[in-house]
Amino acid sequence: MITPTLAELYSSIQTDLRNKLGILSIIGKTKLNAYAIVQAAKLKLFYLRSQQTYKNIYLDQCDDETIVRFGRIILKRDPFAATAGEYKIEVTGDVAATIPAGTTFKSRDTSLNPNQIFILDTLFTFTATTGLIDIRALEPGEVSLLEVTNEVKLTQPIANVEGVATVTSVVTAPIEAETTENYRQKVITAAQIEPQGGARVDFLLWSLDAQGCRTTYPYVKSTAPSEINLYVEANPADSVGGNGVPTATILTAVETVIDLDPDTTKPIADRGRRPMWAVLSVADGNIKSVVTIPVDIEITTLSDVTLLTAIEAALVAFVFNIRPYLDGATPPTDSQMGKLYAADISTVIRDTIGTATFADVEVQVDSSVVTSFYEFLDGKIPYINSVTNV
Repeated sequence: MITPTLAELYSSIQTDLRNKLGILSIIGKTKLNAYAIVQAAKLKLFYLRSQQTYKNIYLDQCDDETIVRFGRIILKRDPFAATAGEYKIEVTGDVAATIPAGTTFKSRDTSLNPNQIFILDTLFTFTATTGLIDIRALEPGEVSLLEVTNEVKLTQPIANVEGVATVTSVVTAPIEAETTENYRQKVITAAQIEPQGGARVDFLLWSLDAQGCRTTYPYVKSTAPSEINLYVEANPADSVGGNGVPTATILTAVETVIDLDPDTTKPIADRGRRPMWAVLSVADGNIKSVVTIPVDIEITTLSDVTLLTAIEAALVAFVFNIRPYLDGATPPTDSQMGKLYAADISTVIRDTIGTATFADVEVQVDSSVVTSFYEFLDGKIPYINSVTNV
């Protein structure tokens, strides 16, 4: 929809008034000018409202509020909120000493995320001088992520209990809130998929209900028709290393939503998903992480090396959408989506550097030089490992 500018509306109204009133010149007709600008401003508001209404018809253009309304119908859920991490820590104290429910710990300065608060939900009584307890973060999301060997400290002293404890394992990794754009992409994907009752598209569709999962790539094992290899890609913010590798928490979440619809308002008889023939679980090793493949870019004689950061950011955004083509699940118009062309890398660089120059570009995928293109298949996805100038 084309929306005229305020100046165009003002000029159009002036012309219409002159023609209607038979005025050859508007010199001295200040009231006419004032009337025209007021009416132009009113019309501009109507055009802007009409433009927004037009955009809200489409999933890819609608505003945030409208995409959530679409999502409630298509995905049957709102965007995921951030979740809190849960950790197992080793505490030390005298036998029979207790740590009350509601006790809080603070992560120490040497931890991955210092000064975050964690809480114990259940009473713990020492039966030996050491014990393991579960604590959860009060602040959801990655901001309170801890690693094994990080230390936390009691916020208030407890009699006969050592104040410092050590993280021994991550029970549940925290997950960031689902962004509007991630949610929008899932709504679009779900709208394009027609459920088939156990086809490739169904496994892809079901996995969209798992928080932290960006998408999945389902394949039937060639040697075992009843077994499926399901490669899971995580959202960058929730992944290990930021390149799409899912945490154990996300893999488990994918298995859960494929087995059972998470919509608890439905009768249990209507929530089953996974076909009886499909062998598919984390324990069996066929719900697993995507395989991330490094892409190294070597630019020869870039005239302005300060542009390397901008070039890398542009390349990261570009390869983010190069993903395996799934026959029967991906639109045929996207049949080339899994191919990384060396020429495309040069084009991205050219579009980024403006008037700067370079002599040549070498693209390496998994340490092998790409002269034409490299196709990513079988759950393999690319990530930019390095961008250098020589």
